Amino acid sequence: MFLRGFRRRTGKPVPELATLFRSIVTEGRDFHPMASDFLEHFMDGAGASRTMSLRWLRSFKVIKKAERKNQNRFERQLVREAKVLRDGASTWLHDYWDARINAFIGTELFYVSRMSLLRSQGSFVLTRAGLEVRMSGTVRHHWFDPYDWDRGRWVYIPRHGFVPIAVGRELVESDEARDFLMESRHVQTLAGTYLDGRWPWRGSTRFEWSLVRTKH
Repeated sequence: MFLRGFRRRTGKPVPELATLFRSIVTEGRDFHPMASDFLEHFMDGAGASRTMSLRWLRSFKVIKKAERKNQNRFERQLVREAKVLRDGASTWLHDYWDARINAFIGTELFYVSRMSLLRSQGSFVLTRAGLEVRMSGTVRHHWFDPYDWDRGRWVYIPRHGFVPIAVGRELVESDEARDFLMESRHVQTLAGTYLDGRWPWRGSTRFEWSLVRTKH
């Protein structure tokens, strides 16, 4: 979750470590409610996975930047396929892209998930009619990260200063806490066109991405 470093032990009694994390949960609710909720789940959730609020997750620029990175990758692939497609022909494109995410220090996302991954799986169909190629498809995004305390030496937590990463490891080893998987899924659709350009002009493209709304 945090900065990479050497493994060390705190040398303190487990009840004292548990009390520290409980106090972080209680005192952090006013300014980092989501981070407090997930730390509490680390202590009480018995390792059950948690689904992240999509609205909260996508409120961070770094998440949308990763999403856009994978969208751009798909768009470039589609343009390459469109350029070589014969008139009257259709083809499918299936692929996936991974974008690594590093949350900015000080944001609430940093305290929930320092480093995570967005995997985007896409399926598209392309059809050419004369100079125009129409493209449409669906991309299924899966954000995930294990909530653990296995990487780093310490993390700065407001009102508590620098807290050793070893606290979390020792609580897991003593069965006072459990690592768990955090994840979130959402779907986007794509509608686009590629129009061949007459030499020496380049072809033109248009892509429109739409988020599929769900009840949750």
